[in-house]
Amino acid sequence: MRTTTIRSLTALLGTGLLLAVSACSPAADADPELDTGAAKMTIEEWRQDVDDCMLDAGYDLVAMSEGGGSTPSMTSEESAAFDTEYTACIDEIGEAPVDENMPSEDEMFEAQLAFAACMREAGYDYPDPVKGSGMSEALGPEIDPDVVDTCYAKSQEAVQ
Repeated sequence: MRTTTIRSLTALLGTGLLLAVSACSPAADADPELDTGAAKMTIEEWRQDVDDCMLDAGYDLVAMSEGGGSTPSMTSEESAAFDTEYTACIDEIGEAPVDENMPSEDEMFEAQLAFAACMREAGYDYPDPVKGSGMSEALGPEIDPDVVDTCYAKSQEAVQ
């Protein structure tokens, strides 16, 4: 049960993070320096480069998302160190290429609204998200993982 909650949370956060990072990426046409004629990096290649960079920094992102168990919580100092290393990796690798298969910002917001509404229907005090800010509420251990799975499925249906 705990694994299901963690994977659902990881999927939601991962999608939000990827969308946020992709949304900040400059368009290739915006800067002629970015269009060098070389093959463009795919989102999969970019993710692998980020995973490798973070692993070199001591953070196994793959294990953190697929660990099959609970992810250890970080102290504020550990979280700040993680953020610093992640920023350094992005500075080195570059921003994520835009994945044409990813939902738009408006579609993500609609999915977040659907998720929040479903959580409230299930009896949880779950606020609506603020557009552009990612997930609005952390999921605690008191939340039934089956409800999270159901609401996540409903949120995905909202964008299809």
